[in-house]
Amino acid sequence: MTGDTRTGGSDEPGGTDAPDAPLPSGWVRIGERGWWSSWAGYGTLFGVAYLGWFGLQTGRLFEDVVPFPSNLLVGVLLIAALLWGVTAVRNAIYPQPWVNLDTDELRAGTRRTVALSHLDRALVPLDPALRQDVLVLRLTAKEARVEIILRDRRGPRLDGTSTRVLAEALRRTSVAMPTSANDPTGRFGRYNFPGHIGLDDAVALVERPPAPGAPLPASW
Repeated sequence: MTGDTRTGGSDEPGGTDAPDAPLPSGWVRIGERGWWSSWAGYGTLFGVAYLGWFGLQTGRLFEDVVPFPSNLLVGVLLIAALLWGVTAVRNAIYPQPWVNLDTDELRAGTRRTVALSHLDRALVPLDPALRQDVLVLRLTAKEARVEIILRDRRGPRLDGTSTRVLAEALRRTSVAMPTSANDPTGRFGRYNFPGHIGLDDAVALVERPPAPGAPLPASW
């Protein structure tokens, strides 16, 4: 597997490259998806409180089997194992994305590689009103799917090079608003397919992720 080949741009999230800087060659990692990226925006304090509260409630189920306070420890361990399992599954479904503009391909993780033209759906999976400090873009094809965190509570997540490469990759996809038999023009797509966005809106989100609470460049 070829490593990250980003060249000549800002490596800081939210940084920008010169507009006329050449796009990098080879495989370029889009953002950096860590193990706990699925929980971006919830914070450490929330995680500790969540684990403690649900661990306590689960532990009470074992108070007739395991004496206090060991039953609480059992509950916390069970909830922690559940969170680990859910995180592992999500990371398998939405692995680290890579893009190769030389070959017009996207790689999901280390194995699944698809042509950019096969990507036909883009969506924001959660209404930002529910988690206003996190903005996620999900791209899907029949063969693979990826999820990119564009912004979290600290600000934009993509560096300048990743932003330019992802925006250019999107322009080479077949992303469009879904249609249905009852709405062949997609006029009511935002109602029939909540969260889905068209190509222009997807590119706008990548290039200029709005601040928390600001209107999205998309029709909801």
